[in-house]
Amino acid sequence: MLMVSLLVLLACTNEHDPFTGTDSYITSFSLRQGETVFNAEITERLITVKVPEGISLKGATATVKLSENASIYPDPADITQWDEEILFAVTAFDGTTQLSYKYSVIRSHIDANETVILATQADVDAFGASDITAIGGSLIIGSATGTDSIRDLAPLAKLKEITYSLTIHPNFAAAELAGFDALEKVGGDIYSTAANIEKVSFPKLQSAGSVFFKNSKLGEVIFSRLENVTKAITLQCPLGGISFPNLKQVQSIHLEDRDAMITSVAFPSLEKAESIVVYFLPSLTKILLPELKEVGDMKLNWLTVLAFIDAPKLEVSTGTITLPDVSKLSELSFPEMRQANTVEVKGAELGLLHFPKLTAITNLSIQNTTLSGISTGFDKLEKIEGELRLMEMSEMRTLSIPSSIRRIEKLTIYNQNVDRNFAEINIKGMNLGELSIERDAVNGIKIIGDDVFHGIVSFDTQNGRTYDWVSPVFEGFHEIDSISYGNYISNLRNLEMKGIRKINKGFHIPNNNLIGLSLPDLEEVGGNFVINHLSSVSVEDSVFIIPKLKSVGGDFRITTASRDIIALELPALTYVAGNFIIGTGYASTSQWDPYGRDMKSLSFPMLKTIGGKITLKPYLDGGDNYINERFTDLDGFSALESVKGVEIVRHQGLISYEGFSKAISSFPASAWSVENNGYNPAYQDLLDNKWVKP
Repeated sequence: MLMVSLLVLLACTNEHDPFTGTDSYITSFSLRQGETVFNAEITERLITVKVPEGISLKGATATVKLSENASIYPDPADITQWDEEILFAVTAFDGTTQLSYKYSVIRSHIDANETVILATQADVDAFGASDITAIGGSLIIGSATGTDSIRDLAPLAKLKEITYSLTIHPNFAAAELAGFDALEKVGGDIYSTAANIEKVSFPKLQSAGSVFFKNSKLGEVIFSRLENVTKAITLQCPLGGISFPNLKQVQSIHLEDRDAMITSVAFPSLEKAESIVVYFLPSLTKILLPELKEVGDMKLNWLTVLAFIDAPKLEVSTGTITLPDVSKLSELSFPEMRQANTVEVKGAELGLLHFPKLTAITNLSIQNTTLSGISTGFDKLEKIEGELRLMEMSEMRTLSIPSSIRRIEKLTIYNQNVDRNFAEINIKGMNLGELSIERDAVNGIKIIGDDVFHGIVSFDTQNGRTYDWVSPVFEGFHEIDSISYGNYISNLRNLEMKGIRKINKGFHIPNNNLIGLSLPDLEEVGGNFVINHLSSVSVEDSVFIIPKLKSVGGDFRITTASRDIIALELPALTYVAGNFIIGTGYASTSQWDPYGRDMKSLSFPMLKTIGGKITLKPYLDGGDNYINERFTDLDGFSALESVKGVEIVRHQGLISYEGFSKAISSFPASAWSVENNGYNPAYQDLLDNKWVKP
């Protein structure tokens, strides 16, 4: 039986592992010389590489694929003389099976249906003599290595079409890329990083896949008849002038060079582009796009003397239009623009915006301009679907926006300079999703609104220039959907929310440096009510009071840990829909902080219902070493009738649970958890009326 099992096991193993190690084939072979790859034909153990005459393979790099785990001798990586015949031996993995292969080079006349390489001036002259007018592959000009001899491309004057790409090698010797007098079409890329080129001219070229030139000398680029570029035009060189008078469509344009002397960029026939990027042209004063109707992105930056942008027919922008941070622009006008995605307007000298037909935009950002408002210039604007962002507006002291606007999803006021602050923001009557006040704009701002505001008011109170901001003031508001103070309150010292009676969603005071917090009129919160770490807050008589809050539609959570707060009172609170969580503070844990931060009492005399669990811990985010020594009883919960569970831990002074006498029957014994307190009764103890420590 054992022998039969072994035979079956071996049979299964062989079935799933067919590798025998007897194959010794070369499955593919190619040589790379510079930018050019020559693929070999392998027939009956003959490896044949076809190379045009005049092309040396000395120093080429081979790529060879063999049968699995087979080896070859000599190693192709050790061979440099690929112009000579070579005999290879391939040995299979089993070490016994071996095949020999003969490598050879076949020199051929240039076939215009394949890639053409013109490595020398002689190659250029010979090609010109062939009267070829079309190349079915790519054209490569110049030598990949060594010193280039090509200085005259006039012999190429009869060439009309290149199916694939035109590549000019980096060490092309001529200062002018000219001679393509008849070339009308390049199906792929025109690409060159040749360092010596100072001028480029393609007088009859009508279409190309892309155009790319990059060097430190190229000053003049002329494409007199070019109409269509499938992909990109990229010119990263010290331009003095460009000419694309007939270009109608291109995917993207990218112009950039810190040493460029060009003063005007014009594409007089361009109708559509997915992207126009113009960076670092220090002398550029004008951008002229008289026929442009549709653009994706138009990103302009580091153009310090730019004074004029002309796009009188531009109707649609589907991407982002960005102006330079610093420029000489005094106005921006797109008189025919009807639809835009994102427009970012910047510039200290910009005093006029003119978008008279724009009806809808996703995002509009206006930064550091001399505008006193934007109530004019947007005569038909009805909707901002994303954000209207006003930043560092030195002349805009009050909010001034077009009366035609029916809806703004988000309005942001941003200021990092205390000398440029809005005095007030009046959003009365506005259909606004969110009002966001950021950085120094928070300082002392008055927000005027309707009695009921169905939106969010959010404050970013971090990273301001001073740390003594005055609390923002609400005027007219009584009901708001939501109020947020960000992730941390660092610059605001006193926060007072007068007038706000109802918050329909959540209310959150994050970790903070507050020394004062007042919510005198708040009666109802529809979502979670959260106040985190009032560790520095000081209050009268050491009692923190929220006098009018009656109900919370979500969780109720407060953490104090302040040496100046010994009691928490919410005299009107009757209902919490979610969990009820209080960090009651902790006794001193360090000689550097000798005063206790633990509260003595909690008072919720009207609280009848908690929809979730009640949790009392000294420090909600801390470990077992935090202990409250002062809290002694739960009398402040004497009205509580219903709760889903109780967890109270580490209150060493707690000896009375009588405040829970009305609620004890509303939850099961499994939901009762008390540990490390002065008194830790079992659930049954309370049913037996043992409310106080004996």
